[in-house]
Amino acid sequence: MTGLRPPPSTEKPSRIFARFAGLIILLLLLGAVIWSAVTLQQIPLVEDTALDSVEVVGSETIDGVRFHVSDRGINPTATFLFHDIEISGLAAFDGLVAALGDDVRTVAVDLPGFGLTTRFPEKGPDHTVGRMAERMIQLIEARTSRPALLVGVGLGGEVAAEIAVLRPDLVAGLVMIDTDYYNDGGWVQTAEGIPWMGLAFTYAFETSGAFADGNYAPHCEDGGWCPTPEQAAARSLAASIEGTSESVHSFRNTPPASNVPSLLPDIAAPAIYVWSANGAVSKSSVDRVLDAIPGLRVEQIDVFQAHLEEPGSVAELIRSLLG
Repeated sequence: MTGLRPPPSTEKPSRIFARFAGLIILLLLLGAVIWSAVTLQQIPLVEDTALDSVEVVGSETIDGVRFHVSDRGINPTATFLFHDIEISGLAAFDGLVAALGDDVRTVAVDLPGFGLTTRFPEKGPDHTVGRMAERMIQLIEARTSRPALLVGVGLGGEVAAEIAVLRPDLVAGLVMIDTDYYNDGGWVQTAEGIPWMGLAFTYAFETSGAFADGNYAPHCEDGGWCPTPEQAAARSLAASIEGTSESVHSFRNTPPASNVPSLLPDIAAPAIYVWSANGAVSKSSVDRVLDAIPGLRVEQIDVFQAHLEEPGSVAELIRSLLG
């Protein structure tokens, strides 16, 4: 027979699904681009405070870098406090400083790029643990003529350990709190490395963005640690400093050129590792540090962040090294 047409072909379900999935992906990418563009426009509107215009009670300028320093209490041996990767900086030590009391001299420092210390918007050596340690060595020498006790949380613990390796003559003791040398950083840090959009993720999660406060105190609404009004105000001020997001973003995207993990066995000072067992540092990571440092004493505290939730317990451990 002639004149008959073949039946219309039907599209396979797999092809329909693939096209639908592709459309969803395109819409998600478009949404991400729009979100990033809007977020990047917000940053200069929020970070509009010149650091030089902010007056601080204590400061130390070394090689053109202004450090915000809180130096209080009286004791022949100074206890230096180095904070973790958090823009509020030394404000996190308010509870610990109070628990230590006036008979312990505490010197809390905003590390480079954090708090009210000079920002470094460009990636490079200024964001490495090695360079931070070198700057802290200069600060220690400017503030005391005796070996000091170094206390560091997270990043601050890495800086303190590097100082103990480079200048053992300056270190009377070392306390590392939840310092994870082997952490992969998580998905947020991976997102911060995405070209063009990475800075938007830094702003959103680490400085002034929509998720920053929750990232700062993740368990506050669940009964965990909550910042005091003074700490919240300190964080808001630090987040308003020009170049804050760029500085943190550059820190996250600069390889931490530090040999601390391989040189941990060289630490000779009495050392304590404070492990928040319910926090982000795994036991396997703590065990690796324990294996690396001869004579290291590990103290477990069953909270999320020991220096914030149990400052009295951490203060007692610090006092045990002060003698």
